[in-house]
Amino acid sequence: MQKIDWVELKKAFPAADDKHLQDIADELNRDLVKYGLDTRLRRAHFFAQVREEGGPELKGQVESLNYSPVALKQFSYYKKHPAEAITDGYDKDPKTKKIIRRADEQAIANKAYGGRLGNGGPSTGDGWRYRGRGFMQVTGKDNYTSLNNSYKKYYDFDTAHDFVVHPELLGQFPYDIRSAVCFWNSHGLPKLADAGSKPANVDAITAVINKNTPTYDKRRANFAAIFPLLT
Repeated sequence: MQKIDWVELKKAFPAADDKHLQDIADELNRDLVKYGLDTRLRRAHFFAQVREEGGPELKGQVESLNYSPVALKQFSYYKKHPAEAITDGYDKDPKTKKIIRRADEQAIANKAYGGRLGNGGPSTGDGWRYRGRGFMQVTGKDNYTSLNNSYKKYYDFDTAHDFVVHPELLGQFPYDIRSAVCFWNSHGLPKLADAGSKPANVDAITAVINKNTPTYDKRRANFAAIFPLLT
């Protein structure tokens, strides 16, 4: 079976540090079959999605909630409380268009995610605590809890971590990539990847990861660029 080569990954993630790419390759090569990354097609779909969150430097991300008042009003909470969108969202200088006040990201997370995805209400701080992290943006206490369970299945050699207690780990290597592997498999994405290399196949996977994302086109472009680079 062809293993993942960090030099090959460098073509897909040109801004990434060489050692970091080697570490990623070593991590995934531990068991490509178990991780659902044992074919070129599966890898291309996986890395197309990962690139949207990790960028060309392949770095695990913590969700940004630096939204404008206009953008916030698309969230159900702020639709009901439009005045709070103005106070919580960022403010721009009308002449230079530069941000002169960042959004209150903690307040936004607690309000937008409060009472959803297994989180307690806004006052509990769960929205901020369990905001999106990792290469497939695990979001919400329910999903962090599910990750605890799937992690034991795929990483039975390392079961000492509780991501509900320590959610910040998902913003760090190797947990950023391991959480993506867990999501990839627990949501049946290897089988979806096997369906083909057409744009609709990429969209089907994107819809499972984040149905309402505005980045479908970017993920299709990622796949189109990455697939020819892999062997």
